[in-house]
Amino acid sequence: MAARERGMLQGLDARVKLISTLALLVTMSFCHHLVPLWIIAAFAVGALALSGPAARVASHPLWWVMPGVFVLVAIPATLNVFVPGDPLMVVYRAQASRTVGPFHLPAEVAVTRQGAVSAALLVTRIVTGVLLALGLALTTRWQELLKAAHTSRTALFVFTVAMMHRYLFALLRTVESMHLARRARIISPGTAGDQRRWVGNRIAVLFSRSRALSERVYQAMLARGYRGAPKVLTSSRFRAAELAWSLACAGVIVLSLYLDRAILAGLPW
Repeated sequence: MAARERGMLQGLDARVKLISTLALLVTMSFCHHLVPLWIIAAFAVGALALSGPAARVASHPLWWVMPGVFVLVAIPATLNVFVPGDPLMVVYRAQASRTVGPFHLPAEVAVTRQGAVSAALLVTRIVTGVLLALGLALTTRWQELLKAAHTSRTALFVFTVAMMHRYLFALLRTVESMHLARRARIISPGTAGDQRRWVGNRIAVLFSRSRALSERVYQAMLARGYRGAPKVLTSSRFRAAELAWSLACAGVIVLSLYLDRAILAGLPW
């Protein structure tokens, strides 16, 4: 696991990483220009590069799917059909405007400057947010992350997430065993009706088993010392490394907000 490797972020306290990541995410939501978002993204990439798992993040299969999804989501926002504005590139030109359902198609469909900026902001926010979230998840052990998020107000949420994490793997093993047992006991797949009846029956059986399994998982957690708060073997300390990381994050936040609100306030991007 990347969280067990030696690196800058792996050596920081989980609470400091969680608070700094949330602060950067909130700052990113207040930025309305591209340059501050690029600064936050560059800061996240630099931190990952110093932490070892940067290559693992870059080669993650999620990055091969996300760009296509982002483009599909952002393309409609660039057209003057949805976001009127100054045209940058004409995509389609007709003799006259017409109405198709609830949409009014102008005579000239073009990519607008306002739409392109909106789409770029959307894609940049999503990519930067995913970078920050992956950096926190890859460099923090699961128990330490739960311990950092556990407070008197978030105890119920942390307990639910912890139970879901343990129960999900047990449930997946149950589903896999049921599927392998069926494949080992049949010669032909049967008709579509037989398969639908089997799936419906397994859903009912799985529901009844899941209730009993969740109780056994919870009893096993209690038998091993779980009392509602996650426990970790490492001690939490605020050292010079945590102070330096906090000051660096604070500097990035102040710089981003200053650029967004003071310097780039009159620019469209």
